[in-house]
Amino acid sequence: MGRSLRGSLRAVVALALACAGALAVAPPAPAAPPGAATAAASGCAMDGGARGVAGGAAGDAVSVTRSDGRVDQFQVFYDPTATQGLPFVWHRAQREPGGAYETWERVSAGTVGPKASFVTATENAAGGLELFWLDHGGFCHSVQGPDGGAWSAPEGFGLAPFPYHGFLSLFTRSDGTLVAMASARTTGRAMESRAQSPDDGVWQPPAPMGAVPETDVGLSQPSTVTELPDKRLKVTAREWNRDRYWQITENTPGRGAPDWPAQWRLCATSRCD
Repeated sequence: MGRSLRGSLRAVVALALACAGALAVAPPAPAAPPGAATAAASGCAMDGGARGVAGGAAGDAVSVTRSDGRVDQFQVFYDPTATQGLPFVWHRAQREPGGAYETWERVSAGTVGPKASFVTATENAAGGLELFWLDHGGFCHSVQGPDGGAWSAPEGFGLAPFPYHGFLSLFTRSDGTLVAMASARTTGRAMESRAQSPDDGVWQPPAPMGAVPETDVGLSQPSTVTELPDKRLKVTAREWNRDRYWQITENTPGRGAPDWPAQWRLCATSRCD
């Protein structure tokens, strides 16, 4: 049987936080120069005036189980010192498998939202962490190395769905290639994907995942991603505003970046079997 996004993906599992009062939070960061939120050169919105004070949580925590058994968690927190009222992504990691967590630390001054505090993350082939969050309709991306430490500066990831068309899905192929997929607002593309080679960790440019052969039909994020026994990827997705499902399967087995056909096929059932 294939490897399912829900069953075998070693990454994104949403967990509810215990309670806000039980969180151990890192001390506030030094105050940044006052000023309104700014857009970084990378296209990600930044709030340079926020001091890094964790207030109320937005949504559930996201947990990533590492290859060594430790768990990392990500949580979106509002900040009472923020100049624009938008929250930020915070991170904490277990010191050892099954052990205590370190204190929460803010990843960056990159803002999350508005309207949706989506965050997802996974471990890459080198043992580092790849983090993504929604920022004004697109996705921002930051990386932490396998030894921990500072996160890279937020950068726009180049995938941006239409409003309400879902978020970003991650899948790791059996050869270690990491594939990110999201609905696309680009004309003629129902969805787009980006692939990261396990050899060099470089993300390839967005690639089209085919078109839906009907007009005025948009897809949400993938419902399932499965690696078939012959190593092809099969993706299913629901129409964003209609109870119909579509599927697309790679043209040929292979490694690395997926080889998608030109069109999606309508499924007879919601299971696309």
